[in-house]
Amino acid sequence: MTNIPLDEALIEQLIADRIAAREVKDFAKADTIRKQLDAMGLVIIDGKDEATGEFWTTWDVKTTPEEGSE
Repeated sequence: MTNIPLDEALIEQLIADRIAAREVKDFAKADTIRKQLDAMGLVIIDGKDEATGEFWTTWDVKTTPEEGSE
């Protein structure tokens, strides 16, 4: 596997922009940002804190089946 350096500051900014878009119900913009992150090779994981009701988002690098079997 080739390690491509990730710009974590850019990723975090895009995620913050996506969260802001979702908060104002601009789902088209949120989906566009999700697609941009997907094209960067990232998986976006959304969830909700059951205690507070607060939504959260995190990310991970996509892996191919070959990488996961090593």
